Amino acid sequence: MANNQASVLVNKVKPHKDSWKVHVKLLHSWTQNTTYGGETLECVLADQTGGKIHASCKRTHMFRLQRSLPLGEWRFIENFKVSASGGKYRPTPLPYKITFTSDTLIGRSMFEDDDPYLNLVSYEDIGEQGSDANVLIDIIGEVFNLDGIQIVQVHGKDRKRVHFRLRDTNGHE
Repeated sequence: MANNQASVLVNKVKPHKDSWKVHVKLLHSWTQNTTYGGETLECVLADQTGGKIHASCKRTHMFRLQRSLPLGEWRFIENFKVSASGGKYRPTPLPYKITFTSDTLIGRSMFEDDDPYLNLVSYEDIGEQGSDANVLIDIIGEVFNLDGIQIVQVHGKDRKRVHFRLRDTNGHE
């Protein structure tokens, strides 16, 4: 890494500067294609305390990022933009997200921790999300009722839809 700046927890990063350094693990990533933003790589990163933050990069930085930030590996990340997290559904409860730029540096870490950093929500609490109803949550369950695949129209395009029911270890559906 270029400097010896101390890393901060993800819940401490704010939009007022671009020189943050975080120590994070990639929990999940996916590509997204929108009409206004084009193709992007979206990620959920976690720090050592389990704090999670949404991260994103445009297609121009996507392949470098995928090589430098493998799933489940700890990395130091420096020099990124921090902005308000928007959209209909947010992948993390933090009001901010990280945007990787051409100046972003990603360095290796020797730290190892296999914690998946899941914050499992009980089925009873799902309906009681209140103001966080648009923040994605972690659940786990057994599929016990699975219907067939249906083709439905979404914005004029055919999409596949599957209805299923989940049951938790206490028998709640």
